Formats: sequence, structure tokens, C-alpha cells
Amino acid sequence: MACAAWGTAPAHAAISITETDADSLRYATTPGWTIEGTRLQNGYSPWQSHLTAPGIDASGDGWLRLTGGDRLWQAGMAVYNTAFSSTEGLQITFDYASYDATVAGRDADGLSFYLLDGSTPTSSLAVGGNLGYQPKELSPGVTNGYAAIALDEWAGCGAAHPNPCINSDRVFIYGTGNPPPASFTPFRQLPSSGVSLSGTAVGKVAPVDRINDHARTVRITISPVSPATPYPTVTVEIDPTGTGTGFVKLIDAYTLTEALNGPVPATFKMGFGASTGATGNTHEVRIRSAKTLKALPVPTLEQNALGALAVLLALLTLPALRRRFRD
Repeated sequence: MACAAWGTAPAHAAISITETDADSLRYATTPGWTIEGTRLQNGYSPWQSHLTAPGIDASGDGWLRLTGGDRLWQAGMAVYNTAFSSTEGLQITFDYASYDATVAGRDADGLSFYLLDGSTPTSSLAVGGNLGYQPKELSPGVTNGYAAIALDEWAGCGAAHPNPCINSDRVFIYGTGNPPPASFTPFRQLPSSGVSLSGTAVGKVAPVDRINDHARTVRITISPVSPATPYPTVTVEIDPTGTGTGFVKLIDAYTLTEALNGPVPATFKMGFGASTGATGNTHEVRIRSAKTLKALPVPTLEQNALGALAVLLALLTLPALRRRFRD
């Protein structure tokens, strides 16, 4: 992964998405996103994540359907193709819905919001497996993953979990993968990052039936990095009412140190993922807002003047240089 270097300016753009933008995933097209899907076991039907507008919902009121409740062993992803600097941070607020389980009471597996190394080209993106991020069955996991905030419905068991098979109805953070430092288990659950929803106002990850206006709202804040604060922190809040006014803080400023999660990339790309297994569920998301937290510096009047002077000097000296080379 390309690491952050202070004093450099990697190619990126500030992010600003609102509900009325096509990139909010509510409309019939999403020009800024790459949307894919895959099957996780041979013998099952291929899957393609898709927008619900305009075929199911009206344009402007649609969702991104990452998985369908009628399909088993599938995974879906959507990656925003605009990279943003890790020095800017990000706050994203989105609604999620999870319903139509193939077996009542066995909603599976869950969904995730994740960050990739921003230098990853679109052509190299891969669909994650477990919760749309980790490896699972036929999926090797996402490409150049840095961290994922996972909403686990059904205990995604595996070696990356410190306590396999007890993680249902939890929010936790997966770490870096592809390639991790040699001392790390790829895509592992980060220590002490798991929070059980049992006993909180949120209660469970699913079922959340948005058809009956029961969608939930998630707000995730990734802090900017700087020489003074070289590692990003992750804060996760969920509003079980879906109104955007009843947030419950579940993870508070969890620090992704280099010793814990490897070097911080210079830029990030953001994405969503979801998966099903032996039981299925419909997983859908749509964005309320997404914004980088620290704007790019605005040039001062002196900087603008110096820039204009440099251009003027170049224009004045160019004819003389041409004559010199002709002579």
C-alpha cells in the first residue's frame, strides 16, 4: 500500500455526497461507483448487485441491493471510484436494510462499510466474501483492504475471529488484507473492536424491513491523519429509529495504529459489501451524506500572485529561449 507522506499532494478529490446526488445510490444510475457481485460456491446461481431504481423503487427513492434474499452463497460490493486523502478523513451517514431471510430468524450473513488503498485501480477490484470484505469460499477477499466496519448478523466464523462463532449481532472492525504485514492474519477482526448489540437500544443487526419504513441509519467517522495524529480513528453510531436523531455510539474513536493494522495509505477509496451463506437475506444500503472532514487548503492571495508571476515570466522568456536554440 502507498503510505501517507507529509508535504506531498496525492491525486484525490474532496468528497461531498447528498441524498439528491446520483452517487447517493438512490437513482437509476451511479456514475461514480463500480458495482459487482459473485457467487461464493460452485453450483449456485451467479449474482450481480444492482440498483432498485427504477424497476422496484422510484428514481430518487431507490437502494443499492448488495444481496438478494432468494439467493444463497452470494456476495456483493460497491466501490466509490474517487479517492480521498487520508489527511482529510471522512464522515458517511447511510441507511441500511436487511430482510427477507430464507429461514425465519436466521438472517445471514451481514454487511460492511470498508476502506481500500486509494491507489487501487478500478480494474483490479475484487468482491469480498464474508460480509463482503473477508475471504470466504470462492472469494479471496477485497483488493487492498485497509479496514471494514462490519455489521454481523450470523457469526461469520473463521480463523480471523478470535472467538469463532459467537459474533452474531455485533459491530466490529476488520483489519488490513492483501497484502498485510507478515505478522498479521489477513482481514482479521481487530482486538477489542467488537461490540454486542444485545442490551443496547439497537438490539439486533437484522431483520430491518425498509419496506415498512424500518430502515436504520449508520454514521461512521474516520478522523483525518496528520503529523500530530498519524493514525486514523474510527467511530461508529447507529440510529435504530432511522430518523437520524437517535444515534447510539457503539465504537468510540478506535485507533488504527501501524502496529495494529499496518501503514496508513496516502489515499482511501470507500465501499460497501454484504454476503449470504447457507441462509440468505436481502441487504440494501443508500447514502444520506458523505463528506471529507478537512477541506483542501485554499491558496492565499500571495500564493495566487506568485503563481501568476511565474506564468508571466515563463511566457516572457519562452521566445528568447526559442531564438537561442535556433541560433
